[in-house]
Amino acid sequence: MRWPTKGVLGAVALVGLAACGVSDDEAVRLKEGATLGVAGRGGLRNCTALGCGYQDEFCVQVFFEYGRSPAVCVAPDICERLECQQAGQQCAIFDGFPGQVKCIEPRD
Repeated sequence: MRWPTKGVLGAVALVGLAACGVSDDEAVRLKEGATLGVAGRGGLRNCTALGCGYQDEFCVQVFFEYGRSPAVCVAPDICERLECQQAGQQCAIFDGFPGQVKCIEPRD
């Protein structure tokens, strides 16, 4: 296979992987009256290449029913402001850059 063909196929595969949606069992939604933004810091802010500007914040993508959010800065108590779409699931934060906030099956 020639180089231009390999490059096109690689780009198509990358777009396909990035376009994966959020499954129903991973999806979260905001509790009524809650926000994602950190109180007293001017609302919701996107992450930069260096992360978040405050030590008590971290950079995550939130798995909503309609898709993943862009990388945003949230407080460690983010799961207290979210609820899972499906009953019996619990909110969890996964480490990484950006991290992920989604629902999982609870451990017994």
